[in-house]
Amino acid sequence: MGLEDVVVDEFERRCTASGLEMTDAETQPFDLNSYALVESTASPADLRPVARQMRSVHHILAPLYTFAVPDEDPLPAIRSVLAEADVPAMDTAATFRVTSIRDGEHDFTSIDVQRAAGAGLQDRYDTEVDLEDFDLEVRVDVHDDRGLISIQHTQEALSRRHLGGFQPRAALKANVAYALLQLARTEAPDVLLDPFCGSGTILLEAADLWPDTRGYGNDWNTDAVNGARQNADLEEVAPRIDIREGDVWHLSETFDDVTADLIVTNPPFGIRIGSSMRFFPFYRRVLEQMAAVLRPGGRVVILVLKQGPFNRALSETGLFDVRHVRVIEMGGLYPRVFVLGNPSND
Repeated sequence: MGLEDVVVDEFERRCTASGLEMTDAETQPFDLNSYALVESTASPADLRPVARQMRSVHHILAPLYTFAVPDEDPLPAIRSVLAEADVPAMDTAATFRVTSIRDGEHDFTSIDVQRAAGAGLQDRYDTEVDLEDFDLEVRVDVHDDRGLISIQHTQEALSRRHLGGFQPRAALKANVAYALLQLARTEAPDVLLDPFCGSGTILLEAADLWPDTRGYGNDWNTDAVNGARQNADLEEVAPRIDIREGDVWHLSETFDDVTADLIVTNPPFGIRIGSSMRFFPFYRRVLEQMAAVLRPGGRVVILVLKQGPFNRALSETGLFDVRHVRVIEMGGLYPRVFVLGNPSND
């Protein structure tokens, strides 16, 4: 949620590069967050390869129908809707499965939705269910009192890249990293820095997006530094990425030989540390150190969970002004993406 316009922009660029035309687009279609709907006069056979190149999305869906989910007896209602739904691809599928994303307050789970929807499709088509070796995947998503029926064209999420090596539990998803780079609204930088690089996802996405950019990463954790280096090796971009071990408190000392054009980073949210984390002095020091290694006119894109302390740090340091801010959803948390610039030099 919150990155739907990034998806539309990426798809339009990829269509143009492939000689196809995107005729219409809508963010949050059917009043549903975290979806983007794109339309084209090109055939699905021509569009699907373009869509599979997308880096800002999880899955590619072909929407069929929306429906209301009643408060009373919702699961029998879902089964009834699917039993009456015309799903042409079911006519030729030997096997199918149903997957579901459920969002909102319900007394049923996504597994319950899958079972009810699958039973409804079997009522109509008498097609065998196979959860592993299936010909067709039908998505039935429920968001509050709305349902969406789609055909899913991606079995593995497109965002599940860079997963072959080191992967900590709280690693940033690849599609979010890609979106942060896009929200910088800048040409390919000569030098990119991530002061909290973790497993290196932002740097890996940047290496794919900007082949001529030199990437630098920093982390205080030895395991993360070694893991990020391993990931860069696996992606065969290690010669273009320099990962260093250091405390962000002394970032300008660790990178005294580097001047960054762009800083893109995801600082700790403090979830594991809890109330003991003092966000205001943390953000103030981070801003000071980033300003010390950023060239005049450079940009910063940073994910921030605690807006109050961050805004106070911005105001008191006076080092950056806010060019853009938006809320996104990440695993049940709602951080803000801040895009910062230097008010005196840009």
